[in-house]
Amino acid sequence: MQKKFTTQPLSHREQQLYLTLESEGTNVFKVRDLKELKLPFSYDHIRVLVQRLEAKGWLTPLGKGVYLRLPASAGLKGKVYLEDPFKVALTLFDGYLAFQSALKVHGLSEYEPFTVYVATRNKSETVHVLKQYEIKAITFRNRYTGYVKKDGYTVSTIAKTFFDCFFHPQYAGGYPEVLKSLDAFETMNWEEFLKYLRKFASDSLCQKIGYLLSLLAKTKYKVPVKVLGYLKSRARVKAKLDPKLPKGNLVREWQVYDNIGERNLLSWWLHG
Repeated sequence: MQKKFTTQPLSHREQQLYLTLESEGTNVFKVRDLKELKLPFSYDHIRVLVQRLEAKGWLTPLGKGVYLRLPASAGLKGKVYLEDPFKVALTLFDGYLAFQSALKVHGLSEYEPFTVYVATRNKSETVHVLKQYEIKAITFRNRYTGYVKKDGYTVSTIAKTFFDCFFHPQYAGGYPEVLKSLDAFETMNWEEFLKYLRKFASDSLCQKIGYLLSLLAKTKYKVPVKVLGYLKSRARVKAKLDPKLPKGNLVREWQVYDNIGERNLLSWWLHG
């Protein structure tokens, strides 16, 4: 359910600030960033004007000193829509888009994101925006690495995206969605992927990833022998694919209890 609002007429200075935001294409902003616009007001005056614009329905707060500028036409419709949730997420949190959000930016996921994931160095928090979106900041600490600029967003590289998705599949729609997205991408940087495995992955994670990647042979997807060989060398103890489920069938080659099932993991391929 979208937030309803009404707008009220603006004073000359309120209008000046609003029109400056509009001309600069500023839709989502932090109040402190307005100092860079070189407005003919003091910073304290800008803060007062922002409060007045909010009270009159021309701005809406998103939290943490972040505001959304509402288009004048929105007041006629009485509803607020978030046009760019990724930009909002990166304004709210200092980090980069990760997991399913990164898959979407890279064109590897068809799902519309109503939860946006941001990797941060040391902050975990969930913010709900306009009752439409959930923005989740997730602490990465030493795994905060491997990101680029793409389409105006800071986002994890493709190799880092898949590593993170295997590390936390629950933030990517589960293992079947991760495999489906990987199958749709042909030019994976496997050397970069190996770098993250060597630096951050436990033995159990490596053997689970190895088992999952081995299943892609059925779809004719080519995983380098070098990658599978390294992953197999880390298969040292038995591990459950999903630690929350009962054991399931043991795949001895990988020492993995597949308690999800091959048909479920490859359902996107088996059923088109």
